[in-house]
Amino acid sequence: MANIWEKLHRRYLRWTTPIWGEIPAQGYWSSAGEYYQNYRGVLPDLEYQIYYPAHELIYPLPRTIHPEVHPCFQQRTRIPIPETYWLTVPGGTILRAHHSMGSVIAHDGRVIHDISRQFIFPAEKNEALYLRFPKVQSTNSCIAVTTDGGGAGGCNYWHWLTDIVPRVYLLQQQKIHSKINYFLIDKPPKQLEVALDILGIDRQKIVYPRFNYSLRSPLVVVPGYIRERPKWILDCLRKLFLPHGETCLTGYKKLYISRSKARRRRIVNEYEVLDYLVSRGYTPCWLEDLSFSEQIGLFRGAKYVIGLHGAGLTNIAWCEPGGRVLEIFPDVPWRDCYWVWANQVGWDYYYWYPQIEQATAGYDADIWIDMAAFRQVVEHFES
Repeated sequence: MANIWEKLHRRYLRWTTPIWGEIPAQGYWSSAGEYYQNYRGVLPDLEYQIYYPAHELIYPLPRTIHPEVHPCFQQRTRIPIPETYWLTVPGGTILRAHHSMGSVIAHDGRVIHDISRQFIFPAEKNEALYLRFPKVQSTNSCIAVTTDGGGAGGCNYWHWLTDIVPRVYLLQQQKIHSKINYFLIDKPPKQLEVALDILGIDRQKIVYPRFNYSLRSPLVVVPGYIRERPKWILDCLRKLFLPHGETCLTGYKKLYISRSKARRRRIVNEYEVLDYLVSRGYTPCWLEDLSFSEQIGLFRGAKYVIGLHGAGLTNIAWCEPGGRVLEIFPDVPWRDCYWVWANQVGWDYYYWYPQIEQATAGYDADIWIDMAAFRQVVEHFES
């Protein structure tokens, strides 16, 4: 019954907010640092603390059977990593709608642009400057905003582990942690609910964001949004979760991640792919059927991993250095996250995209794999 009322309430807000809502921001701060410098020494409880300074990561080009490495990787061999920080916003207002998951309005009515998911857009196009939100509600509690900004149903396995967990963990290491009454967190995938317990967060302190709201707090704590993947994230995840892996699943050296149970980005002729890979000693795995601890244990002993682009490749985080991963794209490469991830783990990264002549498959398309070409790719990958 509660879920029904929640859905009805969301629909009501979607219908009425564009008419009766309020535009919450009257300007913007381009960055948290700019906001802090302007009010430093003026606002009590205003803090800006740096975890890690800005630095640069350098990675070797990936390996591939294609004649040339795709520009997606060539343009990213040197990756600038912004500083990692947390900020307190006295009298801040937290927003949630569309792209505005966890956006924060300062006490002066300006949205702090770079700590919102909209940092990829120009600051003057921030939703808080033109979109109507529900009337502001107030609380007396200190709230930490550690959302990723995914869809209304929460974010996926990769984003929840690499965007949310590190931000929560780093706040726990700071004195400000004792002031926090609630954590605003995206609802995790079901397999990752146990991660909340491993993190040691009291479930009574967790608030999952609702669609369309404005909430004012006497003190909002915001870890800076992690725009790249610095290596400390991997180190953090391994420290937290490796001890919780199922040791009975560590004997599989070659793994193939199947997406046949997914709703998109599947291999149409996977039965042929499976026949071939199983003959080469690969174990197929359907990760949606495994618990978080089982996934950790399964990948902990792996040396070769093959899979279509997807969140399942996050699990190479649990592997020991010295392995290899082959990522298959249904179209030309468009994401380099698992290339970076593999380098940080100490693995060799290979990629392949079947649509060589005409790359028209699209980001989420199902694909048919030419088995003669695939055999060549796997042989090249293992050689």
